[in-house]
Amino acid sequence: MRLFPTGVALLSTGEGDRATAMTINALMSVSLTPPQLLVSVLCSSRAHAVLEDCRAFSVHFLGDRQKHMAELFSSASKPQGRDLAEFIERQVVPDSTARLTCSLRSVYPGGDHSLFLGHVDFVEAAVSVGGPLLFHGGALRGF
Repeated sequence: MRLFPTGVALLSTGEGDRATAMTINALMSVSLTPPQLLVSVLCSSRAHAVLEDCRAFSVHFLGDRQKHMAELFSSASKPQGRDLAEFIERQVVPDSTARLTCSLRSVYPGGDHSLFLGHVDFVEAAVSVGGPLLFHGGALRGF
């Protein structure tokens, strides 16, 4: 799958001590009417349990100037809990190409991952922030 280029996004969920965020590249639009989005999350990740309980999440599409953010939120040293709470509550990632807030509708098992189907409640798109951030060949790249 590393040979298939994908966009890179940041998924955030939870609040307070349970706030968490992670870099993802397994997401897709499912439906325009109603607007629905599917994300894939590793079952053993902190975000998985929080997302199941919280039943809401945000997705920020990362731009080519945000490689550092994608690397940070895919590392073991990513901020969590109270260190992340203000970021999660504001649901703002400066320079992201778009932000979608979703309410969880269904969860489907998918091997070592679960597929979370969310209803898109809100969309905010940036006017001009550069190109998208892509994952291809095991590396993060600009378009």
